[in-house]
Amino acid sequence: MEYRFVVFGKIIHTDFFIKLLNEYGFQKPLVIVSLDEEYYRDERLLKPYGLYSHVEELTEDGLCYLYKMATVNSDEATALFDQYNVNVAISINCRNIIKKKVIDYFDGLIFNLHDSYLPNERGGALNTWRILNGINEVGNTLHYLEEGIDTGSVVTQAKTTITKQQPETIDYLMAEKINCEKVLLEFINIMKSNKRIPAINQDNDKSYYYPRLYTEVNGIVNWDWDICSIEKFIRSFSSPYPGAYTYFCEKKIHILKCRIEVENKNTFHPFANGKIVTVLDNNHVRVIAGCKSLIIEKISIDGNVLLPGSVLSIKHNLFSPEDKLIDAKTYVPSTLSMNKSEKKYNE
Repeated sequence: MEYRFVVFGKIIHTDFFIKLLNEYGFQKPLVIVSLDEEYYRDERLLKPYGLYSHVEELTEDGLCYLYKMATVNSDEATALFDQYNVNVAISINCRNIIKKKVIDYFDGLIFNLHDSYLPNERGGALNTWRILNGINEVGNTLHYLEEGIDTGSVVTQAKTTITKQQPETIDYLMAEKINCEKVLLEFINIMKSNKRIPAINQDNDKSYYYPRLYTEVNGIVNWDWDICSIEKFIRSFSSPYPGAYTYFCEKKIHILKCRIEVENKNTFHPFANGKIVTVLDNNHVRVIAGCKSLIIEKISIDGNVLLPGSVLSIKHNLFSPEDKLIDAKTYVPSTLSMNKSEKKYNE
């Protein structure tokens, strides 16, 4: 059959896929993305690293038909499916949960690009969870889309190992980009050859689901954890994200870079956790964390990157209120709620 694609969602992988479709001689795809305000956060965090989509430019270059709307589950979207006579769909960072009406429209030919090696790591915020759990592998999967969360049969997968000793989230995002290009290229070759599309069932009992996280709520440091857990936690919300946070004299500070002071063998009483004990000559600070010594090298306050010694001072504590620690454990954000806080960056 002749495949005519609609793409749901907007990220750098969307751009890659649109270019692939044109390169391989498929008809110009229909692309449906959410409204601009749904991508404020993506633009601010991903653009500096070349990971933000420029689908509008691809539209101007004549590579796709682009429409922006609140949801792909609308009658307006269905009318576009009919208008452009599309018969296969792929979700790439779609901001909507795609409902049964849309799934049924494509009669089985609807797929999703997911950021893990399914069935492991269903859900979201996976790179943060990987660092927290000490996982140095990055997997990506193209699978059939169905009503369950990331449960559909697998079409193709790719995996990369992070070799960096203490990777940050940006290292995982870069590995994902490589994986996704491999997966999408294999998928296009399957579709171009008109071979039977693979459908490998997932073993649900081997699955783990991780919820989406929002740094500004979920990313608060618990100074009573052991020091390795604290260091992982801070690194897991690192670049491109705003950094794990705590409080100093009522000011919210984000910790951008830290290290365990392995050469310091001293052990401290838990009562000292969070206490700032030294401002070093280089304006880094020594803090007691998990009864050991942590060096904080870079912080930000209200978006301004600072050396910690220029703000933090001895005699005071870094502290994380108990109610905010509880909120961090229980809060599950939506992309819409996260992007509402981004308006100040676009005014």
